[in-house]
Amino acid sequence: MFPTRDGDLAAAARIAGVPEGEILDFSGCVGAGPPPEAVRRAVREAAAGLERAPDPAARRLRELAAKRFGVFPVQVLAGPDPAEFLYALPRALRPRRAVLLAPCLHDYWRAVEFAGGEAEGILATEPNELVPDLAQAASRLSGVDMLFVGNPNNPTGVALPATALAGLARRFPSVVFVVDETGVEFVPESQGVSLLPGVPPANVAIVRSPSPLAGLAGLRAGFMVASEDLCGLVERAREPQRLSLPAAAAAEALLSEVPPAPESRREVIAERERLRDRLSHLAGLRVFRSQASFLLLKITRPGLTSAALCERLLRCRILARNAAAFRGLDGRYLRVAVRGAADNDRLVEAMTLSLGEGKAQAS
Repeated sequence: MFPTRDGDLAAAARIAGVPEGEILDFSGCVGAGPPPEAVRRAVREAAAGLERAPDPAARRLRELAAKRFGVFPVQVLAGPDPAEFLYALPRALRPRRAVLLAPCLHDYWRAVEFAGGEAEGILATEPNELVPDLAQAASRLSGVDMLFVGNPNNPTGVALPATALAGLARRFPSVVFVVDETGVEFVPESQGVSLLPGVPPANVAIVRSPSPLAGLAGLRAGFMVASEDLCGLVERAREPQRLSLPAAAAAEALLSEVPPAPESRREVIAERERLRDRLSHLAGLRVFRSQASFLLLKITRPGLTSAALCERLLRCRILARNAAAFRGLDGRYLRVAVRGAADNDRLVEAMTLSLGEGKAQAS
């Protein structure tokens, strides 16, 4: 069975019959480069003290996050994965009805349904480049308890202005807005997109992670920023999980560092646009605009499905994400990460071969 989870290199390698190290992973959301040396050093130092138990309250990490986000420590929760808070919020608040700006992550749907609520998606349209219609969302919020939005969204890469989201939240104070900003710091467009720094509206919970930007797929950490009352409710409902010492050390080092230089982000943006341009020139593909570290593709060639195209790419040692399972999409969509220039060139070559556009050879 073809991998259905991001970064499942073990399953991909078994299918392809090659070692994991020979496969380029475009299925997840990778970082802008290798982790900074300060992070590597912090992890090494933490590993030397693994006999110690980590702080269950993650106090230093929360203090650093509060300073970075412009809030008080009591307005920050920290955990081993941002998804923890996506599930803990519905578990704590028990929404009867929730609205999701779709297509979006499976976790939003599952979090509401696991908590016994009913989730309703508002699907963005292709003529509008999959940008959510906030006016339509506003018209559907009567009797709704919770709204989920990815900003930037996954899998579309679309980002919404922070002022628009904050304004909508203030119009509907009885609706809890769950704003997933995982990866928002990746690109310069995040200026004007993030609700942080600063104290968010009382009915808004913001989920963040430092991991994607720093290339820390193997050391996850997540935060939730919200009012003290909302943090208290979630804290009482969440499962007792602790950040490992190395993950906490890595996150602390990242938050202690000066934010990444605009120049490095511009390089990532330039590479994303270069990859988008090259893929857009291939017959049989539509490439949507993105403000994230990945691109959503739609197959326009009749008779070719995303499952078949992903299988062809895997024969070229490329693992892409079949996006057919995202609610609101179908068997014509796939998602690819933006990596370094050489890796992206391999993706274009493999895509060219897999679409039958030329005589490119797999590496």
